[in-house]
Amino acid sequence: MYRDYRPGVVAAMALEPGGRALDLACGTGPNLPLLAAAVGPAGHVLGVDFSGGMLTRARRRVAELPQVALLQHDARTLTSAEVGPIDAIISTLGLSVIPDPEAVLAAMWALLAPGGRFVIFDVYAERWVPASSWIKLIAQADLYRRPWEVLEGLGATVEREWLAGSPHIHGGRPYLLVARKP
Repeated sequence: MYRDYRPGVVAAMALEPGGRALDLACGTGPNLPLLAAAVGPAGHVLGVDFSGGMLTRARRRVAELPQVALLQHDARTLTSAEVGPIDAIISTLGLSVIPDPEAVLAAMWALLAPGGRFVIFDVYAERWVPASSWIKLIAQADLYRRPWEVLEGLGATVEREWLAGSPHIHGGRPYLLVARKP
């Protein structure tokens, strides 16, 4: 259902060849080949997820991409000593399902190099629609989270764009958020 959004979300990261990107809550890795192509063979992509099962599937997807590494880790405790400098971070449909999103956002913001971008694609429900209950039940997602407020509180310059998509399908409105670190 969200496949068509991914290329635009990755493009919003404005990655350059040789860059370093982090995919937060990378899941089975659908963003990873797109990120690897954006940074090229001299770049580095780190996929981070708490779930070992998701990373097992992601490993198969990136087996032929040497610039991609995967790390099973609690994102709340990830440090720059573990991952090095990061030029851009992406979270696709992850922040609505991870526990303690405020702590995760703060930890990720600390990893981001000055001038870096934090790009988020997720779904936000301004109001309840019938699909909201299904999304909450099936995906265990909290569609009422507002990560842009947390990032603004951390000093980010934030741009948010509502994307095409019916709340009756998604349970809320899909959005693309780009936060820039000064």
